[in-house]
Amino acid sequence: MSQQEDDLRALAKIMDFLRAVSILFVVINIYWYCYEAIRLCGVNIGVVDKILMNFHRTAGLFGCIIYTKLFTVLLLGLSCLGTSGVKEEKITWTKIWTAWVSCFSF
Repeated sequence: MSQQEDDLRALAKIMDFLRAVSILFVVINIYWYCYEAIRLCGVNIGVVDKILMNFHRTAGLFGCIIYTKLFTVLLLGLSCLGTSGVKEEKITWTKIWTAWVSCFSF
């Protein structure tokens, strides 16, 4: 196995991790800003509430909905741009900009 194949495999793992983190932040964003509706449905998770409150207190990421969306789109964009050299990757600038616009539409 060549060094270049190992590097590409490591890059793919890093980009997959960035995508996973951005998806996690989307879920956290929904949980944080739709908390009242989630609580009314009875899906309140006490441990997650404490973790998110401590994270908000130290990082302040949830102070404004725009910051969390920007952070999520930034991570997603970095993961998309990092795989642009990989063969058969179907991520294009059009899809990145569509995700960017849709992120701020609601």
